[in-house]
Amino acid sequence: MKKILVLFIIFISFNAKAQKQLTNYFTINLGYEYWNGNYGKVGTDLYLVQPNNNILAFSANANLGYMKDKFRVIPEIGAGYLFNFENNTGDPYSSNFSSAFYVVRAEVSPWTITPKVGIAVLSLLELNAGYSFEFRENKDFKDMSGFRAGLTIHLPTQLF
Repeated sequence: MKKILVLFIIFISFNAKAQKQLTNYFTINLGYEYWNGNYGKVGTDLYLVQPNNNILAFSANANLGYMKDKFRVIPEIGAGYLFNFENNTGDPYSSNFSSAFYVVRAEVSPWTITPKVGIAVLSLLELNAGYSFEFRENKDFKDMSGFRAGLTIHLPTQLF
């Protein structure tokens, strides 16, 4: 997780010219996550909107829920890219509906890595699915690998 944070800081610091072209804002995330059980999801995203309206997203989230009669918190950090295909020649509806984004994300917890794909409407409501690959065992969970799906609301804030 620290490596992703270091890469993010390097990306921001060495791309001063690109920073001037990016619009940034934070979102607060609230949602539901199915991950071998039901979890509430809360966290934040940093959105870096590019001039072509595609979005780089960096997130820090916590999955909250009961597993084996105990309250659990599973922290995650992630990075993603939201594609906006406005006026795409392959999609006849893209000129009329420019608020849909196709999402590619990767999230890392202390025990798993999860690639995800999904769709976001107005970059506010996101539906995604993926598969968790366990790379380290957790004594409280028998198996954390498996199918994941979630619905997240991204509420924009103005912190800058």
